[in-house]
Amino acid sequence: MSLAFDLFIWLMIETILGFLIYSTGCAILKIVTFGKFKSEITDYVSFKANKAKDVYLICLLGFSFYVLLIGFIAYISH
Repeated sequence: MSLAFDLFIWLMIETILGFLIYSTGCAILKIVTFGKFKSEITDYVSFKANKAKDVYLICLLGFSFYVLLIGFIAYISH
């Protein structure tokens, strides 16, 4: 029971973080391209349905934004 519960929790965390990182990447691309970038995924349900598509570069952009944000905060607080 504990293994199934832990697996469920980690899958939920991975899905939510994946959606958050993808949404951040899409927002950054919309800002950089002045709104010309059109994302296919608009909400969480369509993100889960289209998760098999190649979205790795957008997720990488969103992840790098958070890494840079954490690095900037660490630099400022030091």
